[in-house]
Amino acid sequence: MNSLDLILILILLAYAVSGYVQGFVVNLIATIGLLIGGLLALAIVPKFLSGNTATLSSSLLALGLVVGAAAIGQGIGTYVGTDLRNGLKWKPLRWVDAVGGSLLSMIAVLCAGWALGYSVSGTTIPYLSTASRDSVILDRVDSVMPARATSVLRSFNEVLDANLFPRYLDPFESENIKPVGPPDTATLNSPGVQKASRSVVKILGQASCQRGIEGSGFAYADGRIMTNAHVVAGVENPSVVIDGKRTNARVVLFDRKLDVAVLAVDGASVPTLTFDTSGEAGDDAAILGFPENGPFDARAARIRSEIRLRSPDIYDKGQVVRQTFSVRGLVRSGNSGGPLVSKDGDVLGVIFAASITDKSTGYALTASQVADDARAGVAATSTVSTGGCA
Repeated sequence: MNSLDLILILILLAYAVSGYVQGFVVNLIATIGLLIGGLLALAIVPKFLSGNTATLSSSLLALGLVVGAAAIGQGIGTYVGTDLRNGLKWKPLRWVDAVGGSLLSMIAVLCAGWALGYSVSGTTIPYLSTASRDSVILDRVDSVMPARATSVLRSFNEVLDANLFPRYLDPFESENIKPVGPPDTATLNSPGVQKASRSVVKILGQASCQRGIEGSGFAYADGRIMTNAHVVAGVENPSVVIDGKRTNARVVLFDRKLDVAVLAVDGASVPTLTFDTSGEAGDDAAILGFPENGPFDARAARIRSEIRLRSPDIYDKGQVVRQTFSVRGLVRSGNSGGPLVSKDGDVLGVIFAASITDKSTGYALTASQVADDARAGVAATSTVSTGGCA
């Protein structure tokens, strides 16, 4: 248990006493008021803040508005419920009402705590994000919540989350970052890395949610570019920038679970990279791509560890287990889909996420993890749907 768990226990005890005093009828109507206020805020707040890039201040504002709206709804419900409870005169019924009120209050606290914890766990809000992920109580609540409950929170999560990558961990799973020596900058000067840089492209597009997207990708076969599925999610007509020229592309493979996509680029000549499945902890590497829609960028890196990450898919649904490398190196928005290459210039993995707790840590799908999609992408010729925005 952590400090947030202790705080939750104290709140549960306080609400248990309050619920006993107020009774079931009052708490039922108060809980309904809380839900109405909270759900209205969850629906309205994203519409006002979704056009802005999430920052710490905007995340706190959004969180405060939802909590405030829920509190107002609860207050109104308490006022209405008190009048109704005054009509209960029979003592045994009052006792049942009191016990029921205590139980309902605790359930309401756990559900509200889970919803807030789920939302802030993917953010950079100090203390709350880390404490929520490490909470034993919230993890237990999460295990019994219906899968569809998270869909209600999705648009609100996008407002709170300043991280432009999909979730790479389950909301209530601790991030285990293993220490490793600093990257060797000499790796960037190796002939293999220099050659590999010519195979990396920028990917651009307009998503169906009217949001411009940008990311990275790399050629791995004739006319085939690999990138992340979240880079092209909701994009009908993506394009790739090769040697400064924008070329139309088609998505022929879209794996929402592993977060892999393959683009077909007809008539383009780009040197291809080969995959290397021998990467392991301590290996020198380089992160190649076009971060933040800027020019080509290469960063020295070192593999921290190979780990299996459990998380939702790119649409924050279901559960996926990905074989990944935890990497020491700078990963920024726009590096998504770019390759993690060895000194020899071979692809060790595909960058897909950056840590929200450590700026010097990123994550790459291992070469062995993307192997099946790579083969399927070469054989695929038909354009496939890219779903909605991720």
